[in-house]
Amino acid sequence: MSKYKTIVAKFMISIILISGLIGCGKSKIELINENLNSSKYEEAIKIFNNIKDEEDKQKAIEIMKKQDSILKEKFINKEINRDTAVEYLNILKSVSENKDEVDKTINEIDELVMSQEAYDAGMKSMKNNEYKKAINQFSAVLENDKSNYNNAQNKIKEVEELAKSTVLVTIDECKIAYSNSNKKSMYPDQLQIKVTNHFDKTIKNFNVCFIGYDSENHPIEIPGYLSESQGFEFMGTGQNVNIPKDGTWGNGTMGWNIGSSEKLSRVEANIKEIEFEDGTIWANPLYDLWVQRSLGEEW
Repeated sequence: MSKYKTIVAKFMISIILISGLIGCGKSKIELINENLNSSKYEEAIKIFNNIKDEEDKQKAIEIMKKQDSILKEKFINKEINRDTAVEYLNILKSVSENKDEVDKTINEIDELVMSQEAYDAGMKSMKNNEYKKAINQFSAVLENDKSNYNNAQNKIKEVEELAKSTVLVTIDECKIAYSNSNKKSMYPDQLQIKVTNHFDKTIKNFNVCFIGYDSENHPIEIPGYLSESQGFEFMGTGQNVNIPKDGTWGNGTMGWNIGSSEKLSRVEANIKEIEFEDGTIWANPLYDLWVQRSLGEEW
């Protein structure tokens, strides 16, 4: 070997040795950080398990705890899939001090998976003109589902506009008909509506929902007549009403008896379902959304 080659070889060996010494000089905390940043979670855990100093151990635990949110964020941003995120989290779970936090993060990721699936299902239902189903599916998208939440809210508005064109029945009047009698048990107050049918078929039966409000416009339960039952969604049924196309039903003499209405200031109503004369059923695609908004629930 020439003198020049010998010098170069010695120089390269020196560089390798120095690099090795530098690497060996790193603390276990630094090595854990490096391995976590490189997604080498098993190696990070091995180093953690060899830490003897309690102070260093606590530092390492705090570093690994941050990986929960980092992995969750990577999943949300679609940098990794669910299985990869859970695989890495389960490796971190072997650090006993971190089990509860890891389980919580895994549950949150699984909830986000269901949220993403709800969004995809909503898109499919919307395409198939299944408006009620689409609204319910878009409504199931979680607010922390950054990829889909805002889009889902916009889709709800889009579907709502599309669905309105299919709601061909209107409630033209809705009121509380107060009885003048002192004998409310015999002559109770009633909830009354006037319905117009814009469908091309005769309406045979329908289900209607009433929601009541007090004088401060807060939703309140409507008591049933001669019973202890009451609820925020007071259901009424119109049987054998036989409303033809463009015909109306309800003239102020028919309605649904209710219990004490002292706290009841006003009511709103919406048709939930219709059975036509030919036996077919129509379900209001906007009913659930109407209930949520009327009761002040977040949607």
